[in-house]
Amino acid sequence: MSDSDIHQPTPHKPATWCVIPAAGLSSRMAAWKPLLPWGSTSIIGAVVDTVLAAGLRPVVVAGYRGEELAGSFADRPELAVVLNDGWELGMLGSIRTGIDFILQNCLEDGEGDAAGFFVVPADMPRVPAKAFTLMTAALDDAGMASGAVFAARAGKLGHPVWIPAAFIPALRHLDPGSRLRDYLLGQPWSSVEVDDDGIFEDLDTPEAYAAALKQAQASMNWNN
Repeated sequence: MSDSDIHQPTPHKPATWCVIPAAGLSSRMAAWKPLLPWGSTSIIGAVVDTVLAAGLRPVVVAGYRGEELAGSFADRPELAVVLNDGWELGMLGSIRTGIDFILQNCLEDGEGDAAGFFVVPADMPRVPAKAFTLMTAALDDAGMASGAVFAARAGKLGHPVWIPAAFIPALRHLDPGSRLRDYLLGQPWSSVEVDDDGIFEDLDTPEAYAAALKQAQASMNWNN
């Protein structure tokens, strides 16, 4: 399996990509998170659907059980699944794998370099599409930002985050195990208000998953 093209998408405009890191073991969940049920889909399926609903192109970065994850999206040509062979080193390495894929495809599409890209973790199925659309509108109004842009509520930062292409050279030199947010907060950044607690809810434990599932079942009128 190639480390750069498990699943290739059709060409897309470069400013509309969203990296979804999904390479980890899910050790705190005691089960592999990405394909756990979420309504009629899976946890990561819900994240992908939200990204698509916002008009963006998802780049799922797989690692642990990468072929299985890629297979779950085999009939979804509207997204890409790429492999991070060094997934055990940390999430930042997965984001860099996604960056490499985006830049490669921007050049192949003849569109030039991407202005930036979104990142949202694969275990946040309650992030709303409006978070992306509100942030995209703010970026368009500002003519794209010179620093990172976070979704936020009442001053608390959440996801997704938009990262300008100008940060890519520095990201390539960070330790793969370092925290991306620590780097971003040390650079110019701003936030966009999103009135939804889904921007904070990552499902790391069985308890968090059960609580979020119960809330989603009630609010979305799921039958299962």
